[in-house]
Amino acid sequence: MAKRVGHGEPLVRIGLDDGGSLEIGASGPYRILDPETGRAVWQTSYEEPIQVVADGAPAGGVARVYRIQVGAFGSAAAAERERDRLRAATGAPGVVRHDPDRGNWRVRLGESSTRSGLNSLLERLRTMGQQELWIAEEAAAEVEGVDLRLVDSRWQSHSTGLTRLAVVPGPRSRIRINGKSYRGIVELRVTSFGTVRAINWVEIESYLLGVVPAELGPEVWPRIEALKAQAVAARTYVWRNKGQFLDEGYDLCATPRCQVYAGADAEHPLSDRAVRETAGQILVWEGRPIIALYTATCGGHTEDGKGIFPEHDEPYLKGVPCRAEEAAMASLRATIAGRSIPKLVDATGKDVTRDWALLAAAGVLSARPPERLNGSLLREWTRVLARLSGLTPAESRVPEVVTLGDAAEMLLADLGWAQRAELLIDTPDLPALLRDSGVEDLPESQQRALAYLASVERLQPFADGKFGATQAPDGARFLPALVHMGETYKAFGLRSAMVAGMGANSLRLFERKNEIRLPFADEPLLFARTSGVPVAVSRLEIWPGDRVRFRTNLAGKIDFLEIEPPVKGASDDRSSTVYSWSVRKTRRQLEATINQRISVGKIKDLEVVHRGVSGRIIELRVIGSKATETVRGFSIRTLLDLREILAVIEIQRDGKGEIEAVVFTGKGWGHGVGLCQVGAYGMAVRGAGYREILAHYYRGAELSQLSDTAP
Repeated sequence: MAKRVGHGEPLVRIGLDDGGSLEIGASGPYRILDPETGRAVWQTSYEEPIQVVADGAPAGGVARVYRIQVGAFGSAAAAERERDRLRAATGAPGVVRHDPDRGNWRVRLGESSTRSGLNSLLERLRTMGQQELWIAEEAAAEVEGVDLRLVDSRWQSHSTGLTRLAVVPGPRSRIRINGKSYRGIVELRVTSFGTVRAINWVEIESYLLGVVPAELGPEVWPRIEALKAQAVAARTYVWRNKGQFLDEGYDLCATPRCQVYAGADAEHPLSDRAVRETAGQILVWEGRPIIALYTATCGGHTEDGKGIFPEHDEPYLKGVPCRAEEAAMASLRATIAGRSIPKLVDATGKDVTRDWALLAAAGVLSARPPERLNGSLLREWTRVLARLSGLTPAESRVPEVVTLGDAAEMLLADLGWAQRAELLIDTPDLPALLRDSGVEDLPESQQRALAYLASVERLQPFADGKFGATQAPDGARFLPALVHMGETYKAFGLRSAMVAGMGANSLRLFERKNEIRLPFADEPLLFARTSGVPVAVSRLEIWPGDRVRFRTNLAGKIDFLEIEPPVKGASDDRSSTVYSWSVRKTRRQLEATINQRISVGKIKDLEVVHRGVSGRIIELRVIGSKATETVRGFSIRTLLDLREILAVIEIQRDGKGEIEAVVFTGKGWGHGVGLCQVGAYGMAVRGAGYREILAHYYRGAELSQLSDTAP
């Protein structure tokens, strides 16, 4: 059908949404055809959206049953032998289910409408020595007698009497399924469970245009070499796995279960270029497409394939560090020389060195602040800051500034923030915000000014909780407020970027999607970051992949630069927001998740039996009140419902020694095998090409053109 309407080869069929009904439409006229005869169904062509309904499907959906999964096998014959053996030993019904994701056959025993209904069979299987028992949920039976009905916007309908339809767009038009656009044509098919599924028939290179940006978003990770590596991995994946869901009428799914496909709406010029510039390239091992697994963020090290997926002991799926070799990293990092900055603390002991440096670089301050601030100097500061912020500088008479309250009131008035204090701070809230009886005799306007600055955490009290509001104002205490007010208006020109490399007294940066090179001013103001706190340094070591904030002077030279938090080391995937994480789960939460799968009762302990080359948990013993089960590989992540299993398990117990909660602290997101997507981006940032990226993560695999590769 696809070839008859003008689509070329090679094609792939992608299983999209399914449900009781789907809305179909197009960006122009489209046709609905009988795929067997090619004849139009109901109308010659359509202009408006149509609902396609599974007519005759069970009203409440298909019933679900639970079975005990007792093992997975590499062939159907081996699975059937084990099913027959266990069926004879227990008298329980048994089935074999093919798992297209893992390419194996799974033996399942028993049948119950509830999980608890399998408890006696579970106990018997455990007594027989069966291990790694898993409770699986599946449809009770296939549904028959369902066909497709078309319903238009006026609620007129037409029963097609067919279980398959083809939706074909007009010239330069694209089909929409539930509002999402797709290239190619779309088949609508009744599933064995009484739903209607959309299947996108699309040329493989066009399919990749919707995969690459969905898997590695070019707006977030805008490095062409990383996107090219993703394109090759995705192309290899589809060639290796075509026909994975053949029994269901398509090749691959559109979700993370396979690889994410978001259709034409996701296409982006940068990822389009990546697909185009790697056209036809795949990775092979001994002439066959490899199993091109990839993971979102590996947490600094990938894992051996067999540690997560026992069936994948391929020589190219070995755990590798997600970082440059030591010699290469030594040649990439560089040191910037800057000005030596004496530490500055205010009267309360707060370190305000960074605030002073930023204000000095912007020209707000010309010297270190005095211990006693007067109105004239404060007016100088606010006038410069007002001009930088696009505000009208104060022209009123400079008031007398004797106390902290005087200075706070003047600061807000000069920059037009007095209304904030008046409108946003309610009088009854003043005692709660200040908690200082020493301010009660101040004019309410000064109390409001102090309360507002305290509420935005830009004015802090002394160690005794008092503000010292009637004391002479220390100039340094107002620097955090000046910075806060300036940053509100982006007055300092601060910019964020990722370091790509160093030149001769210059810095090469990736700023959003652009690569820029900026020179340094003489003696720039530099800040490292230690324990989350900016620390002034005269020499700053910079690594490719570091995120920095900086500003440039009128000559376009960097005069202020700081490491942007958080600092996560030197791994290529450290820029991911889930590079590190921590989650706490109560015992009841864990039991609800764990007992859905292995039914061990009340959780008594979680014991790490074995870790892989990366430190991931690849064997876990779950000790419960009813049973003890050992879980391995990817099943551990599913069982515990974690982002990753590169994690530390810390158990909290109550006074009776029973588990109260478990804290999981880890790194990464995904299964951790194969190419690390964010790591590929990090490699591209430090100058690696896509060939080098692929060679790093898939050790020994070779690039090949499809015409040179065995199917």
